[in-house]
Amino acid sequence: MRSRAPLPVSPAASRAAPLIRAAPLADIVAFATSVGLILTYVSFWGAPLTNYGARSADFLRNFYYPAYLMALVLVCMRPDRAVRGMARSPLLIALLLLTAATYFWSIMPDLTARRIPALLFTTLGGVALASRWSWRTLTEIVAGTLGALAVISFLLGALLPDFGRMQEIFPGAWRGLWLEKNGLGHVMVQTTIFLLAAGIMVPERRKLWFGLAVVSMALVILSTSKTALLVLLLSLSAMGFVAVVKSGPLRAIIATWLAVVVVIGAGLLIATETDVVLELLGKDATLTGRTEIWSGIMEQMSDHPWRGFGYGAVWDDPSFTGPKAWIGHQAHFLPANAHSGWLEIYIALGLGGVILFALWLVQIWAQSLWAAYASPGGWLALPMMVSFTFTMLSESIAMNWHELRWVIVVALALKLVLGDEPEQARPPR
Repeated sequence: MRSRAPLPVSPAASRAAPLIRAAPLADIVAFATSVGLILTYVSFWGAPLTNYGARSADFLRNFYYPAYLMALVLVCMRPDRAVRGMARSPLLIALLLLTAATYFWSIMPDLTARRIPALLFTTLGGVALASRWSWRTLTEIVAGTLGALAVISFLLGALLPDFGRMQEIFPGAWRGLWLEKNGLGHVMVQTTIFLLAAGIMVPERRKLWFGLAVVSMALVILSTSKTALLVLLLSLSAMGFVAVVKSGPLRAIIATWLAVVVVIGAGLLIATETDVVLELLGKDATLTGRTEIWSGIMEQMSDHPWRGFGYGAVWDDPSFTGPKAWIGHQAHFLPANAHSGWLEIYIALGLGGVILFALWLVQIWAQSLWAAYASPGGWLALPMMVSFTFTMLSESIAMNWHELRWVIVVALALKLVLGDEPEQARPPR
């Protein structure tokens, strides 16, 4: 029998073959799991399931259990890198250990005991994303997932305004898939950062990512959230800084000095012209009642500054003599949280928790600044740290269980200490 000559392979088929080999079943599972993890913690589904706040939200906690499993699956795919990343993050470990220790002096130990595992698994989600993906792939996965939600939110606000826009408080303000306008605004800030970073880091899909970024930026404006708009502008400024320092050594030096001058100038402006700054933000001198809450927290913590009231315990305390009742009495309303990431940590963990968190945040900031000069991760890390740091000044987003922003911060922190895996040498054809 004559052996047949091999059929010729077209150039297009030869180019497609590596794509098939690059997506084995494990990668497909990891991708689907990562998308599911992000969709769970961004919590867009909470508003529709509660009919936009008309029904109780207590049952929603059950929807997070699959995310715990997803995080475990992802970690098991790269256990060595996950362990290495945590070993290089002793401040994060110390912070989590202190959080667990608050169970022993919590005013509501049953709540603290339930919320400590929730925080640990939420943190594990960030560890899993960082240990499994490169900077480029992680950025695209988050950008694509949040970008899809941006498109749906835009269509909801445009075509179904009864759902996509607020009807009672702040009527007409867009809320998209979220319960209220600030939720949409802050998620779209994160979405814009990831989309722009993806467009820069992955030029072959730049038109797609930049086009979606236009949608997410439009939603920040349509949400009418002035805080979100300010955070977006600051984050875009940070991204512009990264662009300049990566364009050459001389420009990097000039940009660094200008950044120092601008930060100092902004600090002096806020300190000396507070009323003007508040007026620009549309806030009164109490920051919509926040300062009264903050004053109440400081008063409650004055007797034991080194020991808080327990993680996740204060704001669900139903008693008439607990810290929430006294803070509410001083603020003339019962707050749902501290409206400050720093004070949230303070009242839960005490001054030790604030110090540990501050040291960890300084470490991430230093690594993010270095990445702006030396790593493609700087496109994402620095603007995200700007967004997180400024948002937590007036929002309780630090160390929150079931919160995407905490997942992202942990993922960035571990990516900064881990870096990307070295590419394996490809076998010769």
